[in-house]
Amino acid sequence: MDGMQVLIIEDDKDTAEFFSTVLGLVGYQCETVLSARDALARLAAEVPDLILLDLRLGMEVGGEHILYQLRSNPRFDNTRVIIITAYPGMAQPISNLADLVLLKPVDVDQLRTLAERLGAFQARPKHLAFRDPISELYTREFFDTRLELAFERARRRPDFLFGVMVFLLKPQTQLDPDGMLAVLREVGARLRRTLRLTDTIARSAGWKFVTLHEEMKQAQDISVIEQRLREVLGEPYLVGAERVEVHLYFGSAVHQNSFQRPEEVMLAAEATLQQVLLTEKGPS
Repeated sequence: MDGMQVLIIEDDKDTAEFFSTVLGLVGYQCETVLSARDALARLAAEVPDLILLDLRLGMEVGGEHILYQLRSNPRFDNTRVIIITAYPGMAQPISNLADLVLLKPVDVDQLRTLAERLGAFQARPKHLAFRDPISELYTREFFDTRLELAFERARRRPDFLFGVMVFLLKPQTQLDPDGMLAVLREVGARLRRTLRLTDTIARSAGWKFVTLHEEMKQAQDISVIEQRLREVLGEPYLVGAERVEVHLYFGSAVHQNSFQRPEEVMLAAEATLQQVLLTEKGPS
């Protein structure tokens, strides 16, 4: 992680210094620019490993313009971009262009821990670190990092509630590789359109997906989310001229104080999924 270069693009000086201090504590080399004009000049001269980008940059060019510039320039193919914003509505249309979206106010420990984990991905191609190239969702490895952060936050904050969901899709039509790719990409697109920016959505393996839902108001929220996903994902998928139907199987769990490790939350969700699958099969 030594020598990893970070460019912080943030028009509020105090906030920029806060980010720089936190990231500096874990060994990052940070540079701060306070305007879009300075950011574009800096990016013309260097290629950072990581960019923290505020979307609201005063009266100048917005952060979304900088993000479009980055993603259209091959020089920055391996640069990771984290959007920092207090306005989730602004980030929603461009969230697929960023590696991560963090909402202000940013938790100190969350930012520090995330920075440490990002260092573990530094030597690897960006798409392997964060994104599943087929569904364009997060990878399971990155999901697990976010789950650990949520678990640690729940330990510090008694009012912080989160839940996880694991689900399987089973197409009812035999698909060739192109058909599988089309359906998986559409699943990813539907999930991104339906869930919140603050939800972490990942493809685990094959037709299996996992989601993390933070800042839930009550435990029953997980059931509401499941019902919504059943409606959205249960709609047929168009592959060529063929409509492909799918069966859906869900398992979920909400964090409890009795859990000692983040893995226990996932195990509880997996257990409910397995029970659903056994019920579907019926007695042998």
